[in-house]
Amino acid sequence: MAKKKVLEAKSLWFRYPNSSWILRSLDLDVYEGETILVIGRSGCGKTTLIRAIMGIGTNIYGGEIRGTIAIDGKMLEDYSIEELRKVIQIVNQDPRTHFIYPHVYEDLYSYSLQIYGDRKKAEEALDTVSSSLKIKHILNRLYFELSGGELRRVAIAKAMLSKPKIIIFDEPLMWLDDIGVKDFLDTLARLKSSGITIVIFEHRFIPLMNFVDRVQKFSNGSIKEVPLDTFRKSYLIQSENRVASIGRSIPGGREVAIIDSVWFRYDSNTVLKNISIRINENDAIAIYGYNGSGKSTLLKVIAGYLKPQRGSVKRFGKAIYIPQLVSLFFTEESVELELKNICRNSKDSKKCYSNGYSILKKYGFDDLMQTPFTLSWGQQEKLAVALSLAAGFNIFLLDEPFSGLTYTDRIALIEYLETVPGAKIVTISSSDSIPLLKGFKLYKLDNGSLIEYTSSSKALHSIDLDIITTIYSD
Repeated sequence: MAKKKVLEAKSLWFRYPNSSWILRSLDLDVYEGETILVIGRSGCGKTTLIRAIMGIGTNIYGGEIRGTIAIDGKMLEDYSIEELRKVIQIVNQDPRTHFIYPHVYEDLYSYSLQIYGDRKKAEEALDTVSSSLKIKHILNRLYFELSGGELRRVAIAKAMLSKPKIIIFDEPLMWLDDIGVKDFLDTLARLKSSGITIVIFEHRFIPLMNFVDRVQKFSNGSIKEVPLDTFRKSYLIQSENRVASIGRSIPGGREVAIIDSVWFRYDSNTVLKNISIRINENDAIAIYGYNGSGKSTLLKVIAGYLKPQRGSVKRFGKAIYIPQLVSLFFTEESVELELKNICRNSKDSKKCYSNGYSILKKYGFDDLMQTPFTLSWGQQEKLAVALSLAAGFNIFLLDEPFSGLTYTDRIALIEYLETVPGAKIVTISSSDSIPLLKGFKLYKLDNGSLIEYTSSSKALHSIDLDIITTIYSD
């Protein structure tokens, strides 16, 4: 007996007001009980497809749609909002957007009551979902106290309260460290065993390869299937005792910073313990650690934004911290105003601006009237570094710069950093970025201590970059 189609898009076209077509004659079939992965370059239309499927592309964003979308055998336009959410649910990239009330139980119960209209049924549904997804122990907490993995699980629980046939995940691994990824994969396995249909839109596909049945790739506004074997050839497992071979910073060059026996704490919580590291002007350093391990704190201490309680930080160059949410680096409406702003405190602001313009042009930022906030994530990271270089900084501290980037975009950012003079220090929380960091010296921040990261019993992925590049090529 043939499997039932629960999601079907035929000859789908979509565009926003005053824009060109983003989706172009797209066809997609999703069958009951399967798990499919959708990948594509940044800006290829993945988010637009989600909006079209959920009906908000036209209702909220005012877009134009052609073609048809059928969900569980019924045309999308024939569903009311209440009917649709009982069939299909989405878990957003940022799980915090799902919460209305700060208390986890209150938020989930109020939503369950809204669905069922009966206290007993609402409580039973919440009890079933919280048991299935193993979140009972966090029901009495506030959502802003939860870890990234816990937040994701609660958002999934909320989506499951309506007993949907289909659940869509938009970048579920974004911001998650290796612990959070494992937590999500455990939840995903439970959802799969329950028979629910799952559609995942994700850049970081490597951790998902043993969980998906099919892979679809965006190309020129449409999608096509990519054989699973192609993806499984793109990586293999190796022991972390080979990590040391990924590279070393270029030796030599003058020291630009000395961090000596540094301790730092927030109230009674000691985050950094006796950390010492010397940074040369040619260094490329990666600091790996789980979320909450103190990576951001260490970068801010090196930059001089935070003062250690014990130990010393000596800088013989200019250090700048580029935050994890890189859009917070920018304050102005154009690249030109950003350049003027960052040169304002220079001894010779006119010279800084003139040199800065040349640097921006060299690194591909010719349009000074462009708004930084419209750039892709990777381009924003590159612009932040270029502006900092223009202002004379030579110690670049990038906090989680690879979050939200495809593997090819990560490679492009690493290659870009190789061309930038000065010391570069990046933080990462996921091991799937480690094989990409050729030429970087790797450290791990664990329990407040910084150690050179050369061996462990834990396995990580080795990525075939040629195959990855082929996968993303049109």
